[in-house]
Amino acid sequence: MQVTTIEGITRVVLDGRLDTDGVNAIELSFTATIVPAGRPAIVDLGAVTFLASLGVRMFISTARAAAGRGNTLVLFKATPPVAEIIDTMGLGEIIAIAGTEDEAIALAKA
Repeated sequence: MQVTTIEGITRVVLDGRLDTDGVNAIELSFTATIVPAGRPAIVDLGAVTFLASLGVRMFISTARAAAGRGNTLVLFKATPPVAEIIDTMGLGEIIAIAGTEDEAIALAKA
């Protein structure tokens, strides 16, 4: 997990598999990075090769906690296999999904 700030937005880059082991390794720091930051966050999924239900749960719980503090979470640049899981699970109905970083930034600022 890599974290930077761009245009006042927390930018997180994830890579690898978001299965049981992957989520267990990052969930606490992922949530701690996004929720208390007091600003919107965008998450680059371009290097995520697999998204399991635990990863979806992590995104939903983090997005809800961030929203409770008035912040937005946007996922972007999902690979085709990850995008298929996002679509199948209807994650886009709960969390904003963007194709590019520019689109993610625009959604995060909205």
